[in-house]
Amino acid sequence: MPASAPPDSGAASGYAPFAQLVKMLLPSARCVAIYDPQAELRWCSDGFARPELRELLELRRADETLSNRGRVETTSSGLPVFIAMLRAADATPLGAIVIELGGGSSRSTPSMIVSMLRPVLDCLESKLALESSTFAAERSAGLDLLLRADEEDGGDANALKDLVRQCARELRCVTAALLVPDKNMELSWSADDPAAQTRLLDRTQKHLLAWARLNNRPLVVNRAAQGAAYKILSCPLRDPNGGVLGLIALFRAVRADDFEQRDVRILEFVSRKAVAILGSEYDALTGLPNRLIFDRRAQRALDAAPAAVLYVDIDKLEAINAAFGYGAGDEVIQRVGSLTQQAVGPDALTSRIAGDRFAVVLPEGTLAQAGEAAARILAAVGQLGYLNGGEALPVSVSIGAVAGAAKDRLGHLLAAAELACKRAKAKGGNRVAAVEDISTVPPAAAREAVAAAELRAALASNQFQLDAQPIVALHGAIAPIAGYELLVRLRNAAGEISAPDKFLAACAEYGLLPALDRWVLHAAVEALRPHAGALAEASLFFAVNVSGQSLESKSYAAFALETLSVAGVPPSLFCFELKEPDAVAHLPAADALIRDLTRAGARVALDHFGSGLSSLAHLKRLPVSFIKIDGEFVRRMAVDRIAESIVSGIARAAETLGVPTIAEHVESAAAAERLRELGVTLGQGFHLGRPQPFAAAVTEAVPALPAARAPTGT
Repeated sequence: MPASAPPDSGAASGYAPFAQLVKMLLPSARCVAIYDPQAELRWCSDGFARPELRELLELRRADETLSNRGRVETTSSGLPVFIAMLRAADATPLGAIVIELGGGSSRSTPSMIVSMLRPVLDCLESKLALESSTFAAERSAGLDLLLRADEEDGGDANALKDLVRQCARELRCVTAALLVPDKNMELSWSADDPAAQTRLLDRTQKHLLAWARLNNRPLVVNRAAQGAAYKILSCPLRDPNGGVLGLIALFRAVRADDFEQRDVRILEFVSRKAVAILGSEYDALTGLPNRLIFDRRAQRALDAAPAAVLYVDIDKLEAINAAFGYGAGDEVIQRVGSLTQQAVGPDALTSRIAGDRFAVVLPEGTLAQAGEAAARILAAVGQLGYLNGGEALPVSVSIGAVAGAAKDRLGHLLAAAELACKRAKAKGGNRVAAVEDISTVPPAAAREAVAAAELRAALASNQFQLDAQPIVALHGAIAPIAGYELLVRLRNAAGEISAPDKFLAACAEYGLLPALDRWVLHAAVEALRPHAGALAEASLFFAVNVSGQSLESKSYAAFALETLSVAGVPPSLFCFELKEPDAVAHLPAADALIRDLTRAGARVALDHFGSGLSSLAHLKRLPVSFIKIDGEFVRRMAVDRIAESIVSGIARAAETLGVPTIAEHVESAAAAERLRELGVTLGQGFHLGRPQPFAAAVTEAVPALPAARAPTGT
């Protein structure tokens, strides 16, 4: 029986989606625990071991019937639990899943539970089969050191580089490399001449990657063509679905010992650890270190010596998103990140610190050197452009530059660089601005007061504006527009339109979301009032967002109904969207608001549905009109079986409850078709309709009313 792979830093994130899906498909599930073949706990949704669950599993795991249909048992404390053994395709034991059940489970037979959970069990068995390993007993003291490489410096060291270096040393190799092409990531180490290493990787990496993608298994080359100078061992880096992300490759001199099976098993484990580090320390889109890791490394550099800091912000990314979709925007972000990293060189620290913003720290750099690096970034990005068929849009960035002394705080330098960047953007963008004396930058409290005042002024002077994105029926020969979601934008002093990610966080921080929510509803009502009579005859709806802060205030429903009443606009024209995490955090207030609004004839949607761990259980309590499936699941469906299973589970459960579903981020014909097959009712995304000015959407909607009929919702 193979030993299981030991838990690693990615375990929690690796198993949590399975528990999330279990709790969606089986609302009575309270706790989900996953065990290895020896009944040792791999992971538990509660975060701690349950001795009574393991005791019960020990008694029952030899029962062959558990592999086919599972069994409902009772613990010594009287709790009902469902147990199912997990096996590979060749019947090799992989472990077990144990689910503690709550109320409402007494009528569910084991076969019914297995039927409901089959998508989860299939995906989980696939994951465990990939993780199964036999090398645990062979681990040497040197390998133990290797596996702790990223822990000994408190997580501040460059864990992937250390992993590659330690792996090469442990397995007596002269060169090692880790390659992740989609993230533009190439890390390498050599005991020999770095130039020779570069030539070696240039000759081999394309062929090794092609082989890994085709075969998806380790490659051992101990007998190469005559004249070859190296023996090669490579192993694919696999995503949670088993797809190939990249590879890690080791090279030994041709006269050295052959690679053996033990080396293969060690490198397979190292590859899983590398993937865990990628998930926890690196930005998924760009492959750059994430903000937490960047802050640690950057502050360490500042503590040791002076440094310069750059703040890079992509100009007018919203225009690319609006013209070509968010996938195009993601591609631009990825390419700008790569160009920035190349322009500043390998000794600089680069990170994507927000949606379309990057930070760079140049250790021991001066302001003049920062300016030179910024100029290289501007030039490289200026050559980029975004092409889509025959259409093209320019790409540029605005950059702020500062220089700090040793022991300066990173937060202060970033704030100063951000202010400089805003000055560059205010002058039209595509330029660099510098702060020569950071002592002139106001302290954090003063900056926050200025930012809050600017947002309040924007509300008072109507600098915000509304766009509308259609929500389209996915079924039928013609897909009529069922409604629109109203999206708020901010026009700054330079006339540039800012997307919500640029100001919503600040509004939340300064407690301004309730005021923004009310501004949106008031602006929408004023725009719809001239057409209220015609619109009242249709089931077309306009969706507005209600923040958690408005929920907490407990006065939004009364404000909304009074505003609609005074304007003479029927509540049926509006759908009020609550984010599921906000609704769960304020359940009594959310329940009261939903009932008040629906009683008056309005509709309510639960947005970002699926992001909570017990979504369906809350859905039974909250009588909403629509469920909006979290767009992240929709975007990942094509490459992530778990994401598709979650979408499918939500659609089936919503259909059972009689609640229409809306899928967000539908950005391709293939995604729309798959959503139709899964039974999703409505869709929203760039493939189905781009955002447009709200006034234009209303003008289009009025003559189109006979064709616009939405599912009524309840």
